[in-house]
Amino acid sequence: MLLIGLVAATIVIMQSCQGPKSAMEAYAVKSLKKLTALENPPAQPGMVFRNADGDTTRLTAYRGKVVLVNAWATWCPPCVAEMPSLNALQTAKGGDDFQVITISLDRTAAEAAAWLDKKELTALESWHDGTYQLNNAAALPGLPTSILYDRAGREVARIPGEVDWDSEEAAKLIDYLLSQ
Repeated sequence: MLLIGLVAATIVIMQSCQGPKSAMEAYAVKSLKKLTALENPPAQPGMVFRNADGDTTRLTAYRGKVVLVNAWATWCPPCVAEMPSLNALQTAKGGDDFQVITISLDRTAAEAAAWLDKKELTALESWHDGTYQLNNAAALPGLPTSILYDRAGREVARIPGEVDWDSEEAAKLIDYLLSQ
């Protein structure tokens, strides 16, 4: 019994001394603890998204930037709790090299846009998935889910659930991705 305990303790110690398996895993701390890099991530969804004004976009329009796509809905409590920190991240880091893209799964684009306006989250672009196929196309585990794409449009990591995007660890993650 003692021998089994010593072997188990040795294995645990050896595993804890090993570094992260990928560069992204080093950032999976605190509010980013669910950050994962998929071995075979799905292709970037090619669908068209609309805003409340009827304008359209595709994720390919953001190639050349590091992009954080956040799938959310106004009826999802963790989603709405996360939105102010996404707005703060876009305010702090958004520009020619980085963009937060929110994609609402509400009934209409107007619902999400009105909610963002009411909460004065003006740094966020409000896009809507009118086909309701984003869940399947991006293999979302639920809402909210944030997916990070590199400048070439390849998924580099994803985080299911609410994240504090206004945190030090989130800023370090975005800075790392921008340096690549």
